[in-house]
Amino acid sequence: RRVECSTSIRISRSFKSPVHKIIVHMCFFSKQLLRDDQFVVHQINHDPRDMALKATVSATSEQDGSEAKQVISGQTRAVYGKGGCMSGQCLTGSNRWISEGLPASITLEWNSPTTIEQVELVFDSGLHRLFTFSIKKEDQDRMIWGKPMPETVKDYAIEVQSPVTNGWVTVLDIKDNYQRKRVHKLKLTSKYSALRVTVTATNGIENAHICEIRVYPQDQTGKFPMKPSGLMAGESRVGPEQPIIRLATPTQPQAWFTGPDIPVA
Repeated sequence: RRVECSTSIRISRSFKSPVHKIIVHMCFFSKQLLRDDQFVVHQINHDPRDMALKATVSATSEQDGSEAKQVISGQTRAVYGKGGCMSGQCLTGSNRWISEGLPASITLEWNSPTTIEQVELVFDSGLHRLFTFSIKKEDQDRMIWGKPMPETVKDYAIEVQSPVTNGWVTVLDIKDNYQRKRVHKLKLTSKYSALRVTVTATNGIENAHICEIRVYPQDQTGKFPMKPSGLMAGESRVGPEQPIIRLATPTQPQAWFTGPDIPVA
């Protein structure tokens, strides 16, 4: 009769199994929206496959309020404050790493080495800036047309560190980027103890801005939603060897997606 989707989901026992399936899939869709760099009220990234969330994050330099750890905050933009979300609906702060200058590097380290099949990066693209279709000259003067946003990272490299030699190997070197979201399929089958992203140039400013870094291991890169099979209501696996997914929120990042003991499939 009632569904509450904030810190958890409570499903009435009178609901039929198809309704449970819909709710489960809705939560999967919200997780995919987050992965596709969308903002969802009351939701942050808590994908158990994302190895970045298990890493220790550091940088060669950082600014107050925009520390290196912000790349795993679970939110890819600042939406709090005047004209933004209400208190408790989102994370406050910049939700991005900002360096003191260039070049600058950010490093993710793991206690247990991991395979790295896919790296997903979200760069700053000036979402605070007006961008709309308008014939008004004052609007056009405030916008940047036909070229990359100055905050967006232009040149960067991705390196991995061997747990055996501790040496760094460059696996990707990107020039002239202008996109906000980049997905790199590295398909590295060996295990590595750290990953480093080094920014050498942006499209206009003198600081590196990265909003999110996700790292997915081998055979764990599939998109949401995945069909639930043999699970209880409120439980949704994200891979053949992964635990049930959690519905994380800014106020309760560890909250479970819960429900009564009624089979989903």
